[in-house]
Amino acid sequence: MTEYVYPALFALGVWWASTVAIIYLDGLPQKTFKYSMIGATIIFGVSLWGLVWSASDTSIAGAYWAFTFGLLAWGWQEMSFYMGYVTGPRKQPCPENCKGWSHFGHAIQTSLWHELAIIYAAILVVAFTWGEPNQIGTWTFMVLWWMHQSAKLNVFFGVRNLNEEFLPEHLEFLKGFLNKRSMNLLFPFSVTISTIITVLLFTWAFADGATPFEKAGYTFLGVLMALAILEHWMLVLPMPTATLWSPGLKSRGDRKPFAVDIVVGFLGSGKTTTLRRMLSEANPAEKTVVLVNDFGELGIDGSLLSGQGADVIELPNGCICCSLRKDLAAQLREVVSKMAPDRVLIEPSGVADVASLLQVLATPEIASLVKATRLYTVIDAGAFLGDYARMPDYFDVQARIAPVFILNKIDLVSESQLGAVRETLVALNPKAKVLPARYGAVEDELSPSQAIYVHPTDNEKLDSGAEHDHGHADGHGHAHGHGHGHGHGGHHGHAHDHSHDPELGMRSWSRPLSKPIPTDDLSEKLHAVARGAAGKVDRMKGIARSGDGWLRFDIAGGRVSMAVHIPGKNETARALAIGKTLDLAVLDRMFDVPAAARSEAVDGESDRSGFGAEPAMAS
Repeated sequence: MTEYVYPALFALGVWWASTVAIIYLDGLPQKTFKYSMIGATIIFGVSLWGLVWSASDTSIAGAYWAFTFGLLAWGWQEMSFYMGYVTGPRKQPCPENCKGWSHFGHAIQTSLWHELAIIYAAILVVAFTWGEPNQIGTWTFMVLWWMHQSAKLNVFFGVRNLNEEFLPEHLEFLKGFLNKRSMNLLFPFSVTISTIITVLLFTWAFADGATPFEKAGYTFLGVLMALAILEHWMLVLPMPTATLWSPGLKSRGDRKPFAVDIVVGFLGSGKTTTLRRMLSEANPAEKTVVLVNDFGELGIDGSLLSGQGADVIELPNGCICCSLRKDLAAQLREVVSKMAPDRVLIEPSGVADVASLLQVLATPEIASLVKATRLYTVIDAGAFLGDYARMPDYFDVQARIAPVFILNKIDLVSESQLGAVRETLVALNPKAKVLPARYGAVEDELSPSQAIYVHPTDNEKLDSGAEHDHGHADGHGHAHGHGHGHGHGGHHGHAHDHSHDPELGMRSWSRPLSKPIPTDDLSEKLHAVARGAAGKVDRMKGIARSGDGWLRFDIAGGRVSMAVHIPGKNETARALAIGKTLDLAVLDRMFDVPAAARSEAVDGESDRSGFGAEPAMAS
């Protein structure tokens, strides 16, 4: 039996080692890629020569050499793609709402040059070995090509385990081309065809009269096909498949687990104030990083949170929805690698799809880094009843996933109104704790353990309040070695207007304020906006120069507030308004926005990427 056992072990060992090597090299800094590709190209050239050299050798050694050279020739195809050298003409995610054949076409564009390179390499391999008795190297290349195409199509149509932690950061855009579901219609055909081929190969290997060369060669190919079948089942069965390839992740360094605190709530509920309170009470020995996601191009909250003893990354112009699912993982990995935080605080915009954010934190590549997720849902006691009447679905979802409600601004409502709000929240989620608060400060004791959010299991459904059906799910890429699938799939300095999810129907107005505004004039403008002079404004906030100083201002729940602001380095005066029926022209006139800024805001390309925007660091 050794004539079968040794080739089987050799095939398994070389296949696993070469896959781990590719993952390891792809996890090194990008500046090393050129050296890796130079080495891979030399090996590719040697492997083509080796295929020619071994093509006439029908000894057992000839089978070993041909198999090895065929596998090495395939390795160049994988490395050139995953290192970004040979991909395709499309290097952007699939547009939102893209589905069907258009979605499939975009996926092809992301890897078109890669697929053509494989075809060209296959022609070379066949041409160099044509008519020779030793075809093991050629068929090794073809089997790996089959594994590659089959796995790629299956992860595109949808499988359970996508092992997204293996997808390199420079190919994050591919995640939008992958689907996560229990199984797809192609899968049974892929496994059945592979099984038939595997049976035939082993039948030939064990056939009476098979030569030692044929026994070894067909065993190589049979084992490779058996591994293809195993990998396909690993895509759909509930098993920790990533463990098999974990040695390849050593190049990405050790990453310290961190705690995540998420402060959510509708526009004007007091999230930023609550976050400031949390930062003031934070343990100074803990390294804390804050990710702030404003709805609008010119972010405000980052400035309001700076100087609180934490690094603030302001990521403006965001609705945390589908774009977040593509980009947040990369942002968190960057934060972890560069800052090694003990704690990450996230303040999404007031119209964010929080369920999508939690789904991202539940993905394996992020979940392995997060030691605890705490979720605080801030409610504006004065505005809740009216907001809930307008948007019950939005608040139903927020309430169902909330471990804790921070019932803020209780000093602005009567006892009867406060009781009505409290009873409504209890009815929406009887298990959640309701904690009264003033200015974000909770009156009762709040233990962090009370806010722990437990991610649902695979058998449970995390409902997203704003349905986002774009023809792809949030499962992400399977990006390693031989034949493994890959679905091929800030602040920009200008303001612009955009609409959010159609269920909420929100628009934003964000502009720089080029002129100082006297305090009395600013107060008059803000009260006019609160009365409806510029349409229905659900939220307005900003920073303005006034006299020799600076003011921060706010409209929430129809109430106007102003306070002194200490500007950061290179601070710019700016304002943001959010609402369903904003009169943009009136706002421009009221705040003396120059015509050039108005034109730039209209012409600027909309970027709703949320956490995918280029981070602006605030000290």
